[in-house]
Amino acid sequence: MGIKKKLGMGVATAILGLSLVGGGTFAYFSDAETVDNTFAAGTLDLGVDPTIAFDIDNLKPGDTMIRSFKMTNEGSLNISKVLMNTSFTGTEEFANHLKVDFLASDLTVIDELSGYTVAELAQIKDTDITPGFPIWFDFIVDAQGIPNGTEDWVTIKITFEDNGQDQNNLQGANLDVAFELEAHQTEGTLK
Repeated sequence: MGIKKKLGMGVATAILGLSLVGGGTFAYFSDAETVDNTFAAGTLDLGVDPTIAFDIDNLKPGDTMIRSFKMTNEGSLNISKVLMNTSFTGTEEFANHLKVDFLASDLTVIDELSGYTVAELAQIKDTDITPGFPIWFDFIVDAQGIPNGTEDWVTIKITFEDNGQDQNNLQGANLDVAFELEAHQTEGTLK
């Protein structure tokens, strides 16, 4: 390597070294802050008491039973509505003879939610009545659903219909009916 190349290489190395030293000693003011964020989801928790509303035997055509159960909002979010799905096991023909009525607080029948047999209620799905078969009654806390920390009562009347015909085939029939309640949240809001 010639002297010119060695000299050029030395100059280049010196320039590189000076630029690193100069760059490393450059000073400026700075400050940093952190914005902390916390998110917590609420809870939707529907309580029901008692969990068994009807436990009756020795029924005969024409008998009527009225029972109530309490729905309690035990979560931190408001409940906008409660949907009901009905299922049953036992003597299927018996389900065609038990008529279900939902009653207002003054025990008057709520027409739009009443007059179905247990068998008919079990057939109602989300596509039949939009959305689902709502038990969310207008009288639940002034049509506001169930705000958290509040409760309301649901009263049901079941009648073993006397159809005026021979119903001897129903002697000894039994039926276990489940009303499955599903709570839904209110719509999201700007927070």
